[in-house]
Amino acid sequence: MSTAHVRILLDHIDAELPRHSWPHWTEGWPREIEAGLLDAAFSARATFGTPTSGVRAVVTRWRAHRMTSLDDLTALAAHAHEPGRLVEILDNRQRVPGNYTTKAEAVATAARALTEAGCLTSADLRDDDTQRNALVGVPGFGVATWECLLMQLGIPTAESREVLCDFISEALELESPASATHVEDLVAAVAARLETTPATVTHAIWHYQRRQRRSAGAR
Repeated sequence: MSTAHVRILLDHIDAELPRHSWPHWTEGWPREIEAGLLDAAFSARATFGTPTSGVRAVVTRWRAHRMTSLDDLTALAAHAHEPGRLVEILDNRQRVPGNYTTKAEAVATAARALTEAGCLTSADLRDDDTQRNALVGVPGFGVATWECLLMQLGIPTAESREVLCDFISEALELESPASATHVEDLVAAVAARLETTPATVTHAIWHYQRRQRRSAGAR
């Protein structure tokens, strides 16, 4: 890692996802699996928003309803048989891609499936086939939903590491892909310069790359 690489990466970030306008400069929802699942579901084809709009408003309403930390999926799973009530609580009637159900119903169904797969709290969440299949088996959810959930909880996967490596390789115009160690060192250095955490930098870049890939796929 060189100082020049850090400077180039900082400039690239400032140009492409500046902190004053890019809404994803957060750590996600560490140790709050309910919030992570809501974010993963409601961010599909939607804006992240402010604390009173978009995805963040959905999480805020659920937090107000729960009046406790959001780290127990059984609370969302309890609405699998009464999704209309969850729609009312979240005050959001958006539907999943494919228009199968409301996002609220899909969240409740996914929460139930995950709990049945042994995942109740953030401490139980891991990138394995059982849990992944439980979530992507819900109509309207897919691998991108699963990746987003893990990202919100700060759990790296091969896919999310690849996304980060691609961003940095492109920013630095490297002839060969950046190594995982190189990426980790650069993210840590950038985070220190920006006076934030590596998790926050990673979260912001992942969401940016996700949008770029989605836009490219639409063309």
